[in-house]
Amino acid sequence: MQIQISRAEHNDIVPWMSLAEQVIPLFGPMPDFEAILGRKIAQKQAYCARVSANGATLMGGVLIGGRGREHWIRWLAVSSEHRRLGVGRMLTETAISVIPANSSIYVDTFVGGSVGADASNHLYESCGFAPTEVWQVDELVRQRYVRPPSVYV
Repeated sequence: MQIQISRAEHNDIVPWMSLAEQVIPLFGPMPDFEAILGRKIAQKQAYCARVSANGATLMGGVLIGGRGREHWIRWLAVSSEHRRLGVGRMLTETAISVIPANSSIYVDTFVGGSVGADASNHLYESCGFAPTEVWQVDELVRQRYVRPPSVYV
């Protein structure tokens, strides 16, 4: 199976919304996600993983953001049937490659002991991210990771 990463387009919104529904049990409610997704697509800050370049099957997606020397992986998800195939790594590496090398990159993910934590935390650590603070808002608890600027800039 060949995995292709490409910039998302507006006709990708329906499959992204299906993916978002699939990950609600992991991520929790995502109010206004469709509007956020539309904005990120317009800003060219949304990337899709597909079975092939012209394929209709959305395997996963990543949203990025930021400015100056601080950027974020805002959202990353892989469909349940495509997990453990390297899709998350490819999306993370794509995000890293399009963000300026002199930037710190942050991501908030699952805190240790929660469902999904082991896989996501291993992924980010293997891509050069290090854990920082744990934060909580109401019932939502997340682990923040940071990838420092490239030393080769």
